[in-house]
Amino acid sequence: MIRKACVSGMFYESNPDFLKEDIEDMFGEIPDNTMDGNIIAGIVPHAGYVYSGKTACYTFNEIKKGEIPDTFIIIGPNHTGRGTKIDVCDFDKWETPLGLVDVDDEFIRELLNEDSNVYIDNSAHVNEHSIEVEIPLIQYICESHDFKIVPIVISQQIPQLCEQLARSLDNVIKKLNRNCIIIASTDLNHYENQDTTLYLDEKIIKSVESMDMKQMVKDIIDYDITMCGYGPVITATCYSRLHDAESSIVLKHSTSGDVSGDYDSVVGYMSAIITK
Repeated sequence: MIRKACVSGMFYESNPDFLKEDIEDMFGEIPDNTMDGNIIAGIVPHAGYVYSGKTACYTFNEIKKGEIPDTFIIIGPNHTGRGTKIDVCDFDKWETPLGLVDVDDEFIRELLNEDSNVYIDNSAHVNEHSIEVEIPLIQYICESHDFKIVPIVISQQIPQLCEQLARSLDNVIKKLNRNCIIIASTDLNHYENQDTTLYLDEKIIKSVESMDMKQMVKDIIDYDITMCGYGPVITATCYSRLHDAESSIVLKHSTSGDVSGDYDSVVGYMSAIITK
């Protein structure tokens, strides 16, 4: 069973040649700096490529320079309201204009056995964009490598559930001896002016760089920061701590206003890597 692309032609080009050209252009604009350490996890935005694609490429460009993992665990928030607490899928493959990507079904079976908060519910995935938009970028950097994906949608972004998910992922990875990288998909503050968004996003950036998830959640509550994927970030960070992460580096921050020129109502975007 194939999960068809749902935002192709809207968030990114539906024509494979045009899509590849767009992706090449975005990667071509990124400074060629190499960060130290092995990448455990990445944090990327999930808006349309015209707005956040280049920012996302900062993370994927660093991943491209290292060892390509067997499996990308892509964790996104739920924008559709469908599904349960935390949902995987039983699609065999995901389709994008660049081709089909295999789902790591063995990993998913083990994760379901490991974590009672994780369910199979395809309805959480069929119209969700937060995972899909990352896949063409992964296909691009893995052009000559085989890889699989584990798509996970978090609906109930409760810190304790996310921490448990991180432990469960760690247990499955060790059991299967998989080489994996976790990709946390999130945008930052939504639909306030540029100055307010820069102020609020900076609080998230500081917490990400210090890997202080308690402070991040506190700031989200205290300042009403409309970061849509804090659950995936908590999961990725907690997982990284289990692997003795030494550094969390924010590579790029931008807003939709940087592209549109409309600074009255913007969305913030961040690209980061966690290394050891």
